[in-house]
Amino acid sequence: MIPFVRNREEFEQHLVALHKDGWSIRGLARHFSIGRNTVRKILRKHDDQRDNGHDILHETKKKVIRPSKLDPFAGQIKEIFEEYPGLSGQRVFEKLQNNGYDGGISILRERLRILRPSPKKTPIVRFETEPGLQGQMDWSPYTIKFTHSEKILINCFSYILGFSRRQYIDFTPRRDFYTLIRRHQDVFNHFDGVPQHCLYDSEKTVVLRWEAGQPVFNPSYSAFITHYHCRPIACQRGRPETKGKIEKPFQYIENNLLAGRKFRDLDDLKACARWWLQEKSDLHVHDTTGRPPLELFLEKEQDALQPLPRHPYDCAEVYLRVCDLEGYIEFETNRYPVPYEYVADILTLKATEHEIIVYSAELA
Repeated sequence: MIPFVRNREEFEQHLVALHKDGWSIRGLARHFSIGRNTVRKILRKHDDQRDNGHDILHETKKKVIRPSKLDPFAGQIKEIFEEYPGLSGQRVFEKLQNNGYDGGISILRERLRILRPSPKKTPIVRFETEPGLQGQMDWSPYTIKFTHSEKILINCFSYILGFSRRQYIDFTPRRDFYTLIRRHQDVFNHFDGVPQHCLYDSEKTVVLRWEAGQPVFNPSYSAFITHYHCRPIACQRGRPETKGKIEKPFQYIENNLLAGRKFRDLDDLKACARWWLQEKSDLHVHDTTGRPPLELFLEKEQDALQPLPRHPYDCAEVYLRVCDLEGYIEFETNRYPVPYEYVADILTLKATEHEIIVYSAELA
């Protein structure tokens, strides 16, 4: 059965994952009803990015949103389906034809599949994961009074491996998409490997929305996580118990790391977190496994993780900036000088966590 995909990034994620599971190029071409050369092109692009480096500037092609004959009837379709949720696609098609719709029934059935209410969710059975199979990620906000500044809202990023319970944390003022993927790179480097799956909440940086009970992943995030051969899994909404491995460790962070300690500033907090991971979190005996996370990780999980690609994903932010009459461009309230011949030009700015790179129009 061909999976229902909503964008190019999600399609490539499915294709790369199946190829990694052993599917042949011929089998993938038949499964997705595409040419073998198209399959080869996608796999070559993916391997090239992992082996030779990924550059976010090469992904600036504008996506064309094609209009559909169903667009003018979107409101009518929703009203019909809300009133008659079990109405067949053929009957909805007939009703729309009476109102002037002259398109086909195939695109209508695709739209109805999105609008149709999802089946009742089955109870979730908690289970233990195999080594290297799953990681769980989440955020938790904390208001911290630093001794050298006022109270500041800081976000704790936490990632824990499902089998060994080995954890990685970091504290950051930002909680946006770029911070998310950069912290993931830190996680994968910390563990020197990548689990096969990762479980997430339905936050916008990962899951844009839900349609017919299925998550619509952020295409930019799908592209990032596919680079590391990891499959994202969205936690069911309203069912926090499905992420118990990550929710409970926040209590451990609050009671063992943050409680009874004072921090000069954010750098001091981050340094203490690194010490705590090495001296406390890795070495304490976990309540569920009865083993120290680091011990179990080294014994059974480290070798089960997937290897890192030769080159990391390019996590830079890309912006366009106009050089002002004084020869400066502005980024995040700071001004940076550029050669005066670029005054009034539109320049491409590529920002990492540690530097910014400005490209002229000829190089971008």
